[in-house]
Amino acid sequence: MPELVVPGIIGPVNAFELAEPETFAKEIVALVDIGFKHTTIVILNCGEISLNRVVPLGGDRLTQGLAEALETNYAEAEQIKLGMPTEVQQSLESLIHPLGRELRASIDFFEHQHDKPVAQAFFSGGSARSEFLIQALQTELMVPCKTWNPVQTLQLALDPQKMGEIEQAAPQLTVAIGAAASAF
Repeated sequence: MPELVVPGIIGPVNAFELAEPETFAKEIVALVDIGFKHTTIVILNCGEISLNRVVPLGGDRLTQGLAEALETNYAEAEQIKLGMPTEVQQSLESLIHPLGRELRASIDFFEHQHDKPVAQAFFSGGSARSEFLIQALQTELMVPCKTWNPVQTLQLALDPQKMGEIEQAAPQLTVAIGAAASAF
């Protein structure tokens, strides 16, 4: 029997409060989780959820589009997306643009409704490991953007190799860590 059900959209909010308590409590920020099929955006106004939205564009569509543009397989396109050789940037930019436009519309809606600007956007999810993707979205959103680490404040007793693996996977753990935090 389940003891607790936590909506996935709450996970990044809870994890962000643990990882970035000062920013969580004092700033207006957008938390963007680029999932496999969908991207969620939650705008926090000094710790309060003021807007949330699910956009039906995720990392899978970016990888699939890149695989088609490069005429390669999905696994290779995923590696290229994350590593980002300069010769495929133009292909990826055209795939990122619709996501950036949807996220910018969400930020615009919040800013017009509340007459307050979003200070910065924090990205999570597997695709957030791509520096190029974050930079392209920053250009589109016109807001400082960065990937954040939901495990940075956790005390983990792991050997160095496992710690490196956790650091690599950290952007993908926001929903899980935030859901777990709800139990405490």
